[in-house]
Amino acid sequence: MTLREKLKSSDMVFIVGIAGDSGSGKTTFGNAIRNLLGRDIVSTITLDDYHIYDRETRQKIGITPLNPEANNLKLVETHLRELKRGHSIKKPTYDHKTGTFGPWVEFKPTPIVIVEGLHTLYDGLRDYIDFKIFVDPARYVKRRWKIRRDVLERGYSKQKVIEEIIQREPDYKRFIDFQKIYADVVIKIYPSSMQSLERINYLIEESDFEVYGVRLIIKKTEDIPVESVNLNIDLSGLVRASERDFSIGFFSDYYYSKPASFIDIDGFMSTEIFGSLLEAIKREIGSESVNYYTERYVNAIEVAKLLLCWRLLEVINYKLRK
Repeated sequence: MTLREKLKSSDMVFIVGIAGDSGSGKTTFGNAIRNLLGRDIVSTITLDDYHIYDRETRQKIGITPLNPEANNLKLVETHLRELKRGHSIKKPTYDHKTGTFGPWVEFKPTPIVIVEGLHTLYDGLRDYIDFKIFVDPARYVKRRWKIRRDVLERGYSKQKVIEEIIQREPDYKRFIDFQKIYADVVIKIYPSSMQSLERINYLIEESDFEVYGVRLIIKKTEDIPVESVNLNIDLSGLVRASERDFSIGFFSDYYYSKPASFIDIDGFMSTEIFGSLLEAIKREIGSESVNYYTERYVNAIEVAKLLLCWRLLEVINYKLRK
């Protein structure tokens, strides 16, 4: 029986929590999980919907959404409890384009529910979450992403976004950053360290040319096996297929006193190799989704998405066996 079949036949609601700053890439990694496992069994809640104040009021009273007092976290806790029990909820909505609230809507849990937001791993919330992720891009990367998203998707002026980023940084350190202590997986994203023409072009040009390095910090859990889903990388094939810079490394260490595996990825992996890893995971899931990677290479973030999903499958399989 495939993982999708097991989830559909189970009454379990598995909650994935993704925390991180605004514009850090939470939705990007949430979409990777939905696309791979299937949108029929994966749904999403954003904690932005649980803001207490609209944008105009926040500006008047001088509070940012990063402050937990600007969010109805007690209602979030109540809703997570109900979702874990398999119950539907009626939840608020928030419109980022207008900065105002919309109508309340009914939300029915699917076998997997992704909860993404600024305070996802807070006290009272993280106890309901089965798999905890913290997305932690470097300041340079995060600023670039947030400016691009808020200007192109939300209609803000570039200057306004820059002012808001600077204003919010103290609250990020006070209220958001510490949550990575509780994460099962921390995703760190940096400008690429590759000393190549590709990196030079990325640093000097204002373009969408994405060259990143990623470090996955995966906390070790004794009762969850590490290799029940095999991902075998053909190193000789990797060398033959790659015409662009790519590196992957691994070491073990402690992360906030917990033993962890550290996986470093940088550059571009050939889709010939990436595709074989993707197919291994899709077989485990029972997914028939079309391979949407059409380019010859994928960057380090795409590889990190795949490895994140691999670890998620390990945890889901363990929970289903309990």
